[in-house]
Amino acid sequence: MDEALYGPGGFYTGTPIGSEGDFVTSPHVHPVFSRLVGIALEELWGALGRPLPFRLVEVGAGDGTLASELVAGFARGGIDVEYTAVELGAEARGRLAAITPHVATRLTEVERLDLGVLIANELLDSLPFRRVRRRGDALEEIRVGLDGDRLLEVEVPGDVELTAIAPDLADGAEAVIPTGAFAFVDQLAGTLGRGYALLIDYGSNGPQAGQVHGYRGHRVVEDVLADPGSTDVTAGVDLRSLADRATAAGLVSLGTVSQEAALRTLGFDEWMRDELTHQGDLLKAGLGSAATRTWDGRNRARMLVQPSGLGRLRWLVFATPGLPEPAWLDRARVGVPSGR
Repeated sequence: MDEALYGPGGFYTGTPIGSEGDFVTSPHVHPVFSRLVGIALEELWGALGRPLPFRLVEVGAGDGTLASELVAGFARGGIDVEYTAVELGAEARGRLAAITPHVATRLTEVERLDLGVLIANELLDSLPFRRVRRRGDALEEIRVGLDGDRLLEVEVPGDVELTAIAPDLADGAEAVIPTGAFAFVDQLAGTLGRGYALLIDYGSNGPQAGQVHGYRGHRVVEDVLADPGSTDVTAGVDLRSLADRATAAGLVSLGTVSQEAALRTLGFDEWMRDELTHQGDLLKAGLGSAATRTWDGRNRARMLVQPSGLGRLRWLVFATPGLPEPAWLDRARVGVPSGR
């Protein structure tokens, strides 16, 4: 999986994310996503005492859509930001270099982050994982074998390391073990001196079973072995086990909320009302084309909070010990909208 995604000629060596790529993420849907994320990050900055420059690290920065909008947004607010973009893809790093002078290939290259915030949007579910299946009293690992020139699934006995971290499974049941995400959390704990991490991804509080799939050309790919390197390979992340891993590494897990709850708490509904008012003003002024564009933008923005779509993404927050929980996270848990 690591080779297919990140090796030479792998899926992420290009720039697969975006309207011209294989799939889009929330920042590509509408700029209001980045604006509201910026509000959340600014509150975390405030909890750190408003240090300047405000150090922000984005891991899995992709084509730079989120980076460019956050950098511009903080500049408009008069906040000096030192933005570090971490991205494996060489092509994407070239684009990121036009946004920020601080570009790295891996998180391990980033200096200790004291009084800063790390963000990763839809990174965890694209990190290599391992699949297991229970066969009676034995745990089998599902690996990739070769039959002529065709790749296929094969079962081998699970090793001691995998058995130690695998969840309890019924006979015949499968699960995905997010070993790549575990390694990322370990690196995060070693990088974050004092600060927060905001991780946005698909996942649930429990092991995932039978949900391995890919994306190519904005369509779901069921057989991820058919053409390795040409498709994304993904599965939802067990956020509970990830939180346990973070706690074992010395971080504090502040819990998760849905993207729908987070964005509504941060002012999404108020923004939608303002845009509707603006649309009406444009119509009254006889600016029909501009009003249509505003209407189209509102429709696209709704995708961000749809419970069956991007709204089901989870926002997971980690912190170093002694830092307060952000108020927006607590409000999102109980569904209280922003007072902005």
